[in-house]
Amino acid sequence: TRRQRLIRSAIRMASALAVPLLLFILVGGPRVGPRPLWLVAATALGTSWIAASALFVGVGRGARMLGPARVLLLATAAIAPVAFLLWKLAASWGVPHMMDPWPTRPGLRCFALTALFAAWPVAALVWERWGSDPVHPRALGVALGVAAGAPAAALVDLWCPVGHVPHVVTGHVAPILLLGALGALVGARALGVRPGR
Repeated sequence: TRRQRLIRSAIRMASALAVPLLLFILVGGPRVGPRPLWLVAATALGTSWIAASALFVGVGRGARMLGPARVLLLATAAIAPVAFLLWKLAASWGVPHMMDPWPTRPGLRCFALTALFAAWPVAALVWERWGSDPVHPRALGVALGVAAGAPAAALVDLWCPVGHVPHVVTGHVAPILLLGALGALVGARALGVRPGR
């Protein structure tokens, strides 16, 4: 029934929010580290806004019955990772030692954490939209991958004090791009409407 579907949907979406937050707490939660507190707040506000925008487009249906247009889904998926990188660099620019290289931190741990935090949200979003898109399932898959990756990257940014450009690209932006590519692959198979037998 519609009520059962709404309950299942609410449980899936609540778990997509709760699981990454619990994992984030398990790895230690926010770490200010050598960063000034205002810098942590500024980067968190910006990355959270970018993540919320990607979620709004990727998950929302907007005013159209078939969901957002393909061009909007793809534009959001392309802009969100670039905006994430630019915001992080703009916030850190001019703050002493924030963009210095960290030879012991190439970004692999942040890459793994971002992928880990986003794994269940991607699965929950795909499950939620399974077989629901008759016009652009690949574009929806890309948008859902980025919509799950951007909030995960925002959480990891709260945990990671490194602002060195190669680290940010490898550890924070690359997982969002990878999740978008994975979403395109999954979207073609899982999100499209299939004709009934």
